[in-house]
Amino acid sequence: MSRLISRDPFARQELHREVVASSQTCGNCGGFRWRGGRKLQALFRYSTETDGGRTFDHRGLFCSKSCHDSYHS
Repeated sequence: MSRLISRDPFARQELHREVVASSQTCGNCGGFRWRGGRKLQALFRYSTETDGGRTFDHRGLFCSKSCHDSYHS
């Protein structure tokens, strides 16, 4: 299930992310997600959803939104 991260009212679209179980590393920095001193076997997959109901998946898995943004800019 995806979670709403941000909304751009002028572009009429939302940025969503979902947790994906994966043994891969981050597509940008090569790192992992950490919580409580433990390495998690999960990364985030991001997508854009328009007000018209269309969904566009972004390429790659990332440890954070900042890694996603730097990779796709």
